[in-house]
Amino acid sequence: MKIYSILSFILLIILNGCSTTQKIPKGLYYDPPGSTITTNKTITPEHKRTITINSSGVSASNEFEGARLNDFFQVNDTLYEAEIEPENAPINNSAWYSFKLWSNKTQTVWINLKYKDGSHRYYPKLSSDRINWKPIDSTNYFVEKANGAFLKLSLDKDTLWVSGQELITSANYEKWIDKILQNSFAKKKVIGYSSLGKPIEELEISEASDPADYIVLTGRLHPPEVTGAIALFSFVETITGNSETANEFRKKFKVYVIPLLNPDGVDNGNWRHNIHGVDLNRDWYYFNQPETKAVKNEMLRLKNLSGKMKFFIDFHSTQKDVFYISKKDSLNNSIPEDVRLAHERAYDITKKWFAEIGNAFPEYHINIDESLNNPNSPTSDEWIYNNFYCPALTYEMGDEDNRGEIKKLASIAATELMKLLIEK
Repeated sequence: MKIYSILSFILLIILNGCSTTQKIPKGLYYDPPGSTITTNKTITPEHKRTITINSSGVSASNEFEGARLNDFFQVNDTLYEAEIEPENAPINNSAWYSFKLWSNKTQTVWINLKYKDGSHRYYPKLSSDRINWKPIDSTNYFVEKANGAFLKLSLDKDTLWVSGQELITSANYEKWIDKILQNSFAKKKVIGYSSLGKPIEELEISEASDPADYIVLTGRLHPPEVTGAIALFSFVETITGNSETANEFRKKFKVYVIPLLNPDGVDNGNWRHNIHGVDLNRDWYYFNQPETKAVKNEMLRLKNLSGKMKFFIDFHSTQKDVFYISKKDSLNNSIPEDVRLAHERAYDITKKWFAEIGNAFPEYHINIDESLNNPNSPTSDEWIYNNFYCPALTYEMGDEDNRGEIKKLASIAATELMKLLIEK
């Protein structure tokens, strides 16, 4: 009888643990194994150093913020191999590289970008000053699936920066934030700290009296996603501009901007994760990491104020432009009627916004994707959508988009969103 009772007790625990009503975080179809496990993972730190090949006079260095170069050596008279490894694996194929080169004599060399646990993604960008960047000439670049990418470069005593994208690190964000703070209606505060103690900063932009409804803009959960950062900058600069729409909007609404959510990953040249090897856009369920936890606490603080969140946008980058939104029929039929109606309104507002962007920018194709939606996805937009019942989406810009077009689209998108919210 005693053994039977013990077995019954164990069975009860198992059945309760496997309840069909239990919410289990679900990653996206392209995620590597373990992406939704967001407790600290072991990473392999990049060894910061400058490597000089004495026989040829060529030097390579990763001694700067945003760098990723794990090793560098000479293969033959003109060919060098740059080894690139992620912070940990398995990992999404966002193979980031960034290093600088120079030579004690003028010479032409080939650099083979060789990857571990990934393959080539980013078209190489070159700079002589780390500020102005241009894509490498296509005649000096080719990709072999099995061997990575090959770059033909002219080197001399001046530094040549080679990077998957432009370098936009913490220092660049501070300069941009300082520019926004020149406006009397903008202020800054620290809402938390990263694992390495770097501040997670938030801008509040408004001329509205309290209480006021608000929108939230976030960015850079994933370190290499620079085109998303460019879009966020333009979006915010439009809201802080001197147009009639922007002036009216700021008098009625507040804007909260958290532009750099993963400063450790960005400054350490990570492919995808934070300094603990975790994908921060899969940690919006358990909130194990200090970066996501800081944003959650700030969002809940805002929720307790009198105003309501009216829109949420998380800026990212991928291989092509795409806007991931939640579809109105994605939720369980058992949810309360008022919540269902709130989600339907959010969906309809989002679609109307895209329609207005299309009217203002007819030559641009708006790629809307509802296929990734799942209420149990531990992503920023799903958490906001399911807790604030407002439009929440992931705004993705293509890696190789024309930078001017990115800025133009973001400015139009910001203007049309302000108009839409003012009208409502």
